[in-house]
Amino acid sequence: MGNEVDEDKAFEQALKGKMGWKCSCSLEIVDKESSLKTVQCKSCGKNFKTNRDVDLCFDCEKK
Repeated sequence: MGNEVDEDKAFEQALKGKMGWKCSCSLEIVDKESSLKTVQCKSCGKNFKTNRDVDLCFDCEKK
């Protein structure tokens, strides 16, 4: 079983090297800001997140 652990660590290190990560605690991908913004629906007052320029939630938009 010890051999499998060594292989997994080697594989993980190879992946990190290809991705430009220095260690497993690198959060370069997670640190990107979201394009979603919080909007309050003009009709029902519900708060929702969207990346579109709308003033109505999905439920009110359907009506």
